[in-house]
Amino acid sequence: MLESICTEIMKLDFDDVLIEPRRAFTSLTRKSVDITIPWLDFHAYPIVIANMPSTGTYQIAKHMTPMKVFTFIHKEYTALEHVRNLGDIATHQYIAITSGVQEWDIEKTDEVLTKFPNIGMINIDIANVYANMFGMVNTIKHYREKFPDTMICAGNVCDTSLMKELVRAGANYIKVGVGSGAACITRTEVGVGVPQFSAVQECCEEAEKIGCKIISDGGCVTSGDVCKAIAAGAEMVMIAGMVSNTYECDNKVTIEGKQYVNLYGLGSNKMYDRTSPTEQEYRPNEGRDLLVPTECHIEDVINQILGGLRSVCTYVGVRNLTQLSDHATFIRVSKTHNRSLERYG
Repeated sequence: MLESICTEIMKLDFDDVLIEPRRAFTSLTRKSVDITIPWLDFHAYPIVIANMPSTGTYQIAKHMTPMKVFTFIHKEYTALEHVRNLGDIATHQYIAITSGVQEWDIEKTDEVLTKFPNIGMINIDIANVYANMFGMVNTIKHYREKFPDTMICAGNVCDTSLMKELVRAGANYIKVGVGSGAACITRTEVGVGVPQFSAVQECCEEAEKIGCKIISDGGCVTSGDVCKAIAAGAEMVMIAGMVSNTYECDNKVTIEGKQYVNLYGLGSNKMYDRTSPTEQEYRPNEGRDLLVPTECHIEDVINQILGGLRSVCTYVGVRNLTQLSDHATFIRVSKTHNRSLERYG
């Protein structure tokens, strides 16, 4: 008779760790630090706007592309809508087209990428990779054969068990994070997931061995969390909740004169009602349906994150962000910051 197993290794989240300062042996200023990463024939900042209906939009891509920040476009656009919007954007290298593994998803993405072959990445995103590796692997193989020079991202996973097979099929990037997003309730409603810091750290160690890169998806509440994800080894960090209070988001509603963004998870009843997926009657609600008051512009949020990345490099003593994970030392803590004045905003 099989017995359930409980690992004795403590898994950690971003709130459980801090980055320890290290002396710099040459003078560093935030201005002198390079926080870009190599990207195709260009450079980019390692921030990805998530493919949520509110955030993964062409409206946001028009703001992010000049900043060299990635936008993963959500998959509810039609092929015609993709083509019309891409025609209005000069630089396609910082855009990913999101695809599922169904035949209609693949046909649509094929059409878009054939018309715009300089799209930076294909983001293959399904609700549960663990339950449909067959579909994920076959879809990766299809895109790798049809678009041999395009970067492919596959996800999401939260441990190393599937990574080698995804890379063997042709994935360049693997998205890590199950249940960690602001609009996700998989952990409370299904009881599944791995704390994000440990998931990223372990997957990054495996990624070095098998020749891929990691995108940390979810769990970041502050720019410090983004710094921790990069220091743990992630090449890029995907965010949605952090920018969901910005004027540039879609799905805005006005209530009693106040503007809100309706942020809802991809596994939420709101999303199911919008997209009518197969076997809907068997799906639990795994996503929040939130109203987030708009407060600022998305450029302000991104600049705060970029400032945090510059600053963490100076605290760790490195001149380039690409050196951060090799020099960062983490310490486990019971409290990360002083909360005494949080009630004042």
